[in-house]
Amino acid sequence: MWGIVSFCFNSMLYSDNLLIPDSVNTHPGIFSETNQNKDICQKSSANFYRSDSIFSFRSSKGYFPSLAKDFEEQITSPFRLGGKQWLMTGAAIGITVVLFHFDGEIDEWARVQKQEHNWVNKTSPLITNFGGNWGVYSVIATGALSAVCKNEKGVQTSLLATQAMITSGVWVNIIKILTGRERPMADYTFSKSEGGAWYGPFAAWDQDLANRKPVSSFDAFPSGHTATAFSIATVFATQYKDIKAIPVICYSAATLVGISRLTEHEHWASDVFVGGIIGYLCGKQVVNHYNKTHPGLDNSLPSKSKNKSELTFIQDGNQIGLSLKW
Repeated sequence: MWGIVSFCFNSMLYSDNLLIPDSVNTHPGIFSETNQNKDICQKSSANFYRSDSIFSFRSSKGYFPSLAKDFEEQITSPFRLGGKQWLMTGAAIGITVVLFHFDGEIDEWARVQKQEHNWVNKTSPLITNFGGNWGVYSVIATGALSAVCKNEKGVQTSLLATQAMITSGVWVNIIKILTGRERPMADYTFSKSEGGAWYGPFAAWDQDLANRKPVSSFDAFPSGHTATAFSIATVFATQYKDIKAIPVICYSAATLVGISRLTEHEHWASDVFVGGIIGYLCGKQVVNHYNKTHPGLDNSLPSKSKNKSELTFIQDGNQIGLSLKW
């Protein structure tokens, strides 16, 4: 992922002027234009490695320092909640508790949908992949395409989406380890308890349990696919909130991923709900942090470059080169 992102930014910063000569000549007069192009590349290089570059490890605007700050803010967020936030937190906890009670009944509905509806049987396995590898690949492809088209906001949004995915993924896996909840597919075979068994912290490392049960017996809560889908959706919906259709499309797609986790017998309803909340909160925090560290951008970078693409041949004496501007 990082290699592709690096290529995207290299393309944006170095594409102002590229010269490809046929051969090298040491005569000082012949390569005056070549030297000018080298100067331009050197200036681009200096700009690329500037102190506030996305690749800087020292600037707060660098990708990794920003990612570390995201984790810091997410860890300390409970100490900064206001009255409204505490009210919403209480409501989320209440809904989760209610879903715990109805998880078994909801699963009874979900487990027969693929058998009763052929369209669900065909689409559910495809939709659910967008909470996994397909979602990650989509973000990378969006960032690469945005870099090629010099759409700075698209690149920015894709990078923020990767940060949201990383942070939400970390929290999801920590909670999975601490809860050790059984997935529906494992529940059908092993414990057969309504809502799945809860084996507690580090159950997957318990040799007595691990030797008798698969990993799916310990990693249900919360849903990682749903968290990934909502983290991506939240970043894109927030970045492009001025286009009314974007938030609707993003959140609808993420919701479908969550539903597919039920119809695929991978998660309980409460797993999906909590995963969605984690993804949403991480996405919001990542975008808010970016806006704080980049004041004055007002989240409205242009989607297209006004520069026109130009491909020309250069001849200087007996030397021929190709100049590409885009």
